[in-house]
Amino acid sequence: MTRCSVFVVLASLVVAGAARAQTPILSTWFGGPGEDELTAAAVLEDGSILLGGVQGAAEQKVRTARGSGAGMLIHLSPAADKVLRVQPFKGPVSDMDVGPAGNVYAVGGFGLVKLDPTGKTVLFRSGTGGAGARVAAGPNGSAVVLYGKSVTVVDGRGQRSGTWGVAGDYVEDVACDVANGLVFATGFDNKRGHKGPVQVAFVYAYDGSGRKAWKAYAWGGLEVDDQGLMADTRGYRLAMGGDGKLYVAGESAGGNTMWSRRAQNLKEKAGLYTGDKYQHAYNTASNHITYIGRLDPKTGKSEGGTMLLARLPSSKGNTIRPRALAVDAAGKIYVGGASASYPPVSEEAFGGQFEGGGAFFCIFDSGFKRLYATKFCGGTTAAIAVGRAAIVAAGAGGQNLTPLNAFRKEPGGKADGWAVVLTRPGAPPPEATDETPKAQPEHRLPLPLR
Repeated sequence: MTRCSVFVVLASLVVAGAARAQTPILSTWFGGPGEDELTAAAVLEDGSILLGGVQGAAEQKVRTARGSGAGMLIHLSPAADKVLRVQPFKGPVSDMDVGPAGNVYAVGGFGLVKLDPTGKTVLFRSGTGGAGARVAAGPNGSAVVLYGKSVTVVDGRGQRSGTWGVAGDYVEDVACDVANGLVFATGFDNKRGHKGPVQVAFVYAYDGSGRKAWKAYAWGGLEVDDQGLMADTRGYRLAMGGDGKLYVAGESAGGNTMWSRRAQNLKEKAGLYTGDKYQHAYNTASNHITYIGRLDPKTGKSEGGTMLLARLPSSKGNTIRPRALAVDAAGKIYVGGASASYPPVSEEAFGGQFEGGGAFFCIFDSGFKRLYATKFCGGTTAAIAVGRAAIVAAGAGGQNLTPLNAFRKEPGGKADGWAVVLTRPGAPPPEATDETPKAQPEHRLPLPLR
C-alpha cells in the first residue's frame, strides 16, 4: 500500500436526478516530510471526527511523537475546521469502530484501546490485536478483534472472554451483529478447479462462543469450475449497516464470477443490479472489479448486490478494488478503495478531475443504484465512517488532491494524508463547539457475547 494518509470529510451531497455535491467544507493534506498514512475513521456522538493511522513525521501544526511507525489519532472538530488534539500511540492504528453507547474502539500495533464517547478518556487497554488488526464493537461494551486468522472477544472491562480460529487461507475483516450476538468474518481460500487454481471468497457467521452459525459463498474449486465461474474472488470488507443488514465488499478478477450467484446457491443467479456500464461486468478480462452485496445476518441469504468497475475509453473494463465500506440506517452504501484509470465520476463531483486512477469513493442507494462517485487523489481510500451529519473517508495518496480550507495545501513528502468533508443530505451543517458529550452507560443488549 502507498504510505500516506487521506482524510476526506465530505460535506453536503445533494441528489437531484444526477448526483451533485454542494461545497465541501474541508479538503486538506496531513503529515510531514516523512511518509504518513491513515487507515481508520470514526464519527463521534458530538459529530467530531477521529482519524487514525501511522506517521513518519509530525503533522505541520500539531506536535506529536515523531518516528517512523508511530501511530496517531487525530481528533477534528465537528465542523472539521480545527485539529482538537493528536494522541500518539506506540504502533499504527489500523481500524476503529463506535459502539452502541458511543464508546470508540481502536486497534493496531499497540493492541486494543477503548475510549469514552468524547474520544479523550481511555477506558481500557488490552494487548489483543496487532498491526493490521480489525475491530468491531460488540454488545455490552465488548469488542471483537480479528488479528491474523484469530477472532478474540474482549469484554467491557478489557478481559478476553473467548478466542477462535477462522478456517480460511486469508482472513481480511470482521463485523458484529450486536442485536443478535453474531460475529462475521470474510476472506478467501486458494482452491483448485479441474485444470487450475482459483481463489474463492467466503463469509462465515459465528455465535459469541465461536460456534459456526452459517456460511456464505465458500464454494469448492470444482464447484465453481463446473459452473464456469473461475474468476478469482476475494472478500475484503464487512459492515453491519444501520439498517440491521450485513454487507460485504469483495473483488473478482473478471466477470465470470461466483459473486454473480446467490450466496448459498451457486446455481441460482443473484439478480445483481446493472444500472450502467460501470455496474455491469461485461467486456472484462482478468481486471479486478468490485462486488458489493447485502446478506441477511441471521441466515446468510443473499438480499441484493452489484458490481463496480472502471471503463477505458475503448469500453474495456478496468480495475477497481474495494478497501472501505460503511452503510447508514437508510441502507445507503458507501464504498471506497483504489481504482485504475477511468472510474465513474459524477457530474459536478468534488475532486475527480484529473487523469488516471486514484482513491475512489461511491455512494449507492439501498437498491444498489449509484448516486455519487468521485476520486479524491492518486492513492487509496482505506476507511469510511458515517455520522448523523457527516461522511468521513480516510485513505492513502500522494498527488492531485484539490485543497479547500486546508490545514496543509501540499503533501509534505512522497506520500501524505489528505481530507475532504461534506455533510449528509438534509443534515444541518456541523458547528464548531468546545462542548463534549457526557459518557453514556453501556446499553444492555440481548444474546451477549461470552
